[in-house]
Amino acid sequence: MPTEPRRKLVVGLIADAGLPMTLARGLKASLPVMLEGNLNSAADWQIEVEEFSLPLDDQGEVELNAHSHQIRERNNWDYMLYLTDLPKYENGEPLTYSLNAGYGSAVIVLPSLGIVRKKRLRRAVVQVLATLHGVGDPYLRDDGKLVSGADPFSVERRIEAADIEDDAFETAKGLRGRFLLLLGMVRSNRPWRLVPRLSTAMAAALATGAFGVFYTSIWSMADFLAPQRLATISLLSILVMGSWLVLHNGLWESPLGSRHAEKRVVYNLATLVTIFLAILLMYLALFAVILAGALIIIDSKYLAIQLGHDVGWGEYVNLSWLSASLGTMAGAVGSSLDDEEAVRKATFSRREFERRQITLDKDKDKDNV
Repeated sequence: MPTEPRRKLVVGLIADAGLPMTLARGLKASLPVMLEGNLNSAADWQIEVEEFSLPLDDQGEVELNAHSHQIRERNNWDYMLYLTDLPKYENGEPLTYSLNAGYGSAVIVLPSLGIVRKKRLRRAVVQVLATLHGVGDPYLRDDGKLVSGADPFSVERRIEAADIEDDAFETAKGLRGRFLLLLGMVRSNRPWRLVPRLSTAMAAALATGAFGVFYTSIWSMADFLAPQRLATISLLSILVMGSWLVLHNGLWESPLGSRHAEKRVVYNLATLVTIFLAILLMYLALFAVILAGALIIIDSKYLAIQLGHDVGWGEYVNLSWLSASLGTMAGAVGSSLDDEEAVRKATFSRREFERRQITLDKDKDKDNV
């Protein structure tokens, strides 16, 4: 007796450029097996990934329901999921995801997941699709709590939909939820990618720091200063360069839309942490280069003669430590010549502004989605 053909279910996974798109591509291979095992083993699940950003309304909210039917119909998708890195709020709390079973679509807000652990993201995707598909959440017990081991540190708060045409939400509750949001925003900014964009600052810092390898006065000063003083100078140099980058590039943000006061605090905190982490990475790279140069160029016997005592590893470290700090301060001036637009793209207000300019025209954009 011939077997019935398996039902084909297509999930459209659209994502903002950057980290969301990277994570979406990573889900494409593993998600069909998870959906078959947790939601419907009789279906042939297929995942289609597109890099695409949905428009925002005047309040800075994603216009999901307004466009989901159009996009799903155009691409022949059964369900649509949107991964975004722009923070959202619902009932005064960071939004983790929002879904509408009637429209067959959902949005997952990556920063609210924290540092975006892949396991946590996969769970969110399966939970959302379970609701859209009309089956029970495989991660929930009968009492509505997460099964043991799913996430022992969960900060989730769920708001169920009163009707199939209404939205259902999950938010990250409390101070810990907001802290996870901040961590997630910094992760979305990917501070390590900002370092190459500060190439001119790095060159200026390296040129200035190189003086420490050749000038005996800096050797003597580094040898005289206590570790606490050297640490203070390091912190000061990072603060100087960070402040210069923020002020020179106009990175202090004033987001619009709903909850703009809280967004102002969170956006600017995320920007500051991103900038200072990038500078710290640059500082460590600078220190390593200068230390390597000092070990190669400065003979230990000659250094001992100049300092008037035996030298070891510590003297080379102190010399490089002070030189890296002086170089970082000089790098602030060099950063003025770097690509300002590239630096601004590390901020959320800039990305939110760009997405406010997006429009979906049913005819003009038909082939672009």
